[in-house]
Amino acid sequence: MATVRDKTITITGEVQMTGMQKMASKMWAPWIAMGLMIVVISFIMGLVMSGQAADWWSVSKVDREAATAGSAIVGSQVFIESTKAWLPGFKFFGLGMMLGGITFLLATILGNLRLAGGNVQRALGAEVKLPVPPMTAKLFPMLMMMGMMMLMVAFGVSIWLGVVAADYWNHSIATELNPAEAGSALLGKIQTINATKAWLAPFKFLSMAFLFSGIALALVTIVTVLRFQSRRLLELLGPHA
Repeated sequence: MATVRDKTITITGEVQMTGMQKMASKMWAPWIAMGLMIVVISFIMGLVMSGQAADWWSVSKVDREAATAGSAIVGSQVFIESTKAWLPGFKFFGLGMMLGGITFLLATILGNLRLAGGNVQRALGAEVKLPVPPMTAKLFPMLMMMGMMMLMVAFGVSIWLGVVAADYWNHSIATELNPAEAGSALLGKIQTINATKAWLAPFKFLSMAFLFSGIALALVTIVTVLRFQSRRLLELLGPHA
């Protein structure tokens, strides 16, 4: 049972983590591990794409442009261009999961500070008082989730863009892509690809900004809690401090 007084919460029962802090204590490690795995897979895909690019550029310009759909040359270009479309979104999603895991870890630290602060006060035989959660404690989980949802959207758009890119580049450059006229489906696809890339890159950075802001607010919350616990301990120790 808890009562609020003078911007503090008086705990009369057992001190426990909040529901969000309990969830965070179980989530931070899997999120960081999955994020790292995604980044490693992205690096491997980059190596594969590097080999495909080396093969594609080893062919003369005339042969590259004359190649028809279904040929190995066009197949390499389709792989390169489609991977270039979805891989950045995949990498950002992996980094986002790692940052989300760090945010969960900070929430876990806040939970442990809550437990430690309550147990110390109880051990001293004093009334257990905890600070009312500051606004930063309410905002940082929201910012983290907002950033992650935006990265999920960006990754979804990147996959769709990869499909569009694969469809566009699966044509002969000399006989189909270069002669494409205004208003044609082919020009419409390359228009879509470039227009989407123009806003998708800053959108991903905006998502990362939300995640970094969440981490910053979580750190501010930790500092606020530590300051409260320091004042509370001095208050309890009094002249013996």
